Amino acid sequence: MTNARVVTFDIANATFDFYTQDMWNNQVQSWRDEMFESGMIDDRDIIEEMDEYEVVECIWGEEMFIDYIPEDVK
Repeated sequence: MTNARVVTFDIANATFDFYTQDMWNNQVQSWRDEMFESGMIDDRDIIEEMDEYEVVECIWGEEMFIDYIPEDVK
């Protein structure tokens, strides 16, 4: 995937997922919505202020790692 900008690694099942920037933004927003709708955090403002790493940690704990792929990979 040449446009991938973010990669996640799930240690529970040893899988990688690659995201374009738009896909990543949508996924993070989906996780934010999930946190609010499930009642995990009931203040939408707090959720929106969280960065991507905090969102992933709330949803996945230590099971998921994320990293950004540089644009100029040679």
